[in-house]
Amino acid sequence: MKMLLSISMLLLLSLFMACGSGDDEVVDTGSGVEWSYSGAGAPENWASISADYAMCGEGQMQSPINITGYSEGDAPPLSFSYRKDAQEVYNEGKQVLVRYASGNRLGLSERTYQLVSAHLHAPSEHQIDHLSFVAELHLIHEQTFGDAAVVSFLYSLGDADPVVQNIIDSAPAVGETVSEGIVLNAADFAPDDLGYYKYQGSYTTPPCTEPVDWFIMLEQRTVSQEQVDALMALNSGANNRPVQPLNGRKIITSGSRR
Repeated sequence: MKMLLSISMLLLLSLFMACGSGDDEVVDTGSGVEWSYSGAGAPENWASISADYAMCGEGQMQSPINITGYSEGDAPPLSFSYRKDAQEVYNEGKQVLVRYASGNRLGLSERTYQLVSAHLHAPSEHQIDHLSFVAELHLIHEQTFGDAAVVSFLYSLGDADPVVQNIIDSAPAVGETVSEGIVLNAADFAPDDLGYYKYQGSYTTPPCTEPVDWFIMLEQRTVSQEQVDALMALNSGANNRPVQPLNGRKIITSGSRR
């Protein structure tokens, strides 16, 4: 009986960890098809791969979106209290995940989130007035009770970005994790301009969980073509989900705050 109870507790713990990992979790669908960005596992097929991914097709607040028709609104300032180094870097094959232990906080009015992970998409997932970008950084945050917020930065071609380069240089082989020699302090992600676009959406990978509060920063950054090529190689090609219907959602902007 004690052994059965122990096994049950381990199973429950594993389930909790899977549900609370944001959009960086690889799930066995049982269908023999793994979600991806092309072929049988492409975004248009996500909802049919597994019953657990039904939200990818049925959700009414899916991300990413084309950011347009926005207006000034009730947009409290963000605060970034980032100071901790990365705990590990994992190469999922579709994206390189930089994982953080607790200690890097995102503040929004009276709410506080913890930075969980960071990863890059190339090209960008979000658009602004139908304009795509060459890359997009997602900073995944969660609260104790499961509320989630993603801070996003969009990149155009230009000078190389040292933080992006650190992620590229830290990436291990596909399926492997590295936890030593990582130079990825979360403070390097913090923006100078705290203005943003805000809307309510979802995670952009299966199971496409919603709702998720999105903050697309007005501060746009640059990466070099060499860095874009390196990201494409690490991600096995483009790893962006197409934009999803807005379905009447409001997009507000905070303007520029410092």
